[in-house]
Amino acid sequence: MLQIAILGMGAHAVVTLIATAFIVAVIAAYLIRIALILWHVIDRLVTILGAVNAVAQESQPMGAMIDDINKEFASGREAFEAAAGRLERRKPAPEQETTGVSATWSHWRGE
Repeated sequence: MLQIAILGMGAHAVVTLIATAFIVAVIAAYLIRIALILWHVIDRLVTILGAVNAVAQESQPMGAMIDDINKEFASGREAFEAAAGRLERRKPAPEQETTGVSATWSHWRGE
């Protein structure tokens, strides 16, 4: 039988060392591949974040305009609420008698 001996170790020890080295090499290759993928993802994220920052800087002048529009909406809402409040405080008009007359022809008296 073939005797493999490295530094006085038996064959089973040499096979275990070779298998362990192979497993470590496979795991290292896998981790390197993941690192390269993450590097690529980081590059794309930097590009995207740069574009987002550019858009944010371009839209900053719009802030004042949007504030003006919101102020106009707020004043319109206040005017609408004031008008609705006046209508609610107003006394209802007395109802006219409409016996025998349909609601559609209530303005016509037939005289």
